[in-house]
Amino acid sequence: MLVIGIALLVGLRVTETQRPVVTHCRGAGCHKIRHIIFLIKENHTFDNLFGRFPGADGTRTALEDNRRVPMAITPNQLHDDLYHVRNAPFVVMNGGKMNRFYSVPFAFQNGRDVADSEFERQEIPNYWTYASDFTLADHFFSTIIGSSFPNHLVTVTGQNLNTVEDPNHLPAKLWAWGCDGSPVDYVKWQSNGRSGLEHPCFNAQTLADEANAARVSWRYYAAPIGNIGYIWSTLDTIRHIRYSSQWRRNVLPDNQFASDVSRGRLAAITWLTPSWTVSDHPPTNMCRGENWTVQAINAVMRSRFWSSTVIVLTWDDYGGFYDHVRPPRISAYSLGPRVPAIIISPYSRTHFVDHRQYDFRSVLTFIEHQFSLPHLAAFNRNVASLGQTLNYNQTPRPPVLLPTRTCPQAGTPPPPGY
Repeated sequence: MLVIGIALLVGLRVTETQRPVVTHCRGAGCHKIRHIIFLIKENHTFDNLFGRFPGADGTRTALEDNRRVPMAITPNQLHDDLYHVRNAPFVVMNGGKMNRFYSVPFAFQNGRDVADSEFERQEIPNYWTYASDFTLADHFFSTIIGSSFPNHLVTVTGQNLNTVEDPNHLPAKLWAWGCDGSPVDYVKWQSNGRSGLEHPCFNAQTLADEANAARVSWRYYAAPIGNIGYIWSTLDTIRHIRYSSQWRRNVLPDNQFASDVSRGRLAAITWLTPSWTVSDHPPTNMCRGENWTVQAINAVMRSRFWSSTVIVLTWDDYGGFYDHVRPPRISAYSLGPRVPAIIISPYSRTHFVDHRQYDFRSVLTFIEHQFSLPHLAAFNRNVASLGQTLNYNQTPRPPVLLPTRTCPQAGTPPPPGY
């Protein structure tokens, strides 16, 4: 099955046989921004984190079929992961009615509807500070109606490579979803009315390939092999990167990011994904995940790179949590429910909620334009660039260094249900 460059679920309008386009950066921001960090956490909707945020398109109530109920308060750590794989996203969205989140397995835990719940500010104070002091996008959608794997593919390729679910895998086999997975691992694909199974080790062109072609530096920080979070080391799905010197040189452990920055090493383009215990993925400890994020962002703000950096902090999929906004329909599998996105930079608008429509491709188009990358990756770029959230004429914002918190004690979370 040919996976790349022909018919993609997000609306492909270019193919790899076409001559690459280069969108040259012009304007004041071209010399002011020299580093973009794509920081991707796990499994929360906009309403779940910021449904109570002033000025944002949030809600304090949820629809359960035709009944409106108050949103419960999300605990710091759930007992189980919320079910959000296979057909669950379509069940909860219910044709755009957004009223069946309560109906899937593990929506109720300890007698409470945690699917239809949201955090209060005091539970995630540092995430709220970033949202308040910088720019919060409240119509930023996950690109794919699904869970982690297809959406993480979008963050490096701009497309889901026709995949519609997470791969099956053998947990004893290194917690890998890509080329390092077992030979019998497979992922479901669907295209043009056909579907099938394929080993998730592809050869699509990525933003990393575009950076190589333009001689722009890049690094991908992720949990190392053997850690549960290795499933989110998405370049493991790209054969020509996994089996090349780039893998050893540019794909690095997530716990190396802060030390690299402090030593004066920050690539022009950086992906940063967490290990399992600090991923924000239920049922991990949300406070610990927030602390990890703060430590990473503080490292940048303390460095010489802050003055020329944009950090895009987002979450990869809805994770089973309620969101009231019906996603725009692009195709059968796109767009997915809203996820939070915070744009953190000296040039971010202060106390600003951006209501424009974005998705993960908006980050890629911003990166492509900022670094004048050739369009080698085959995806539909007819999206708003996240670069328009920035104001290059304002006085640059100073760092906002935040303290980590003492977290409530909790047990070791079980492996994810994805």
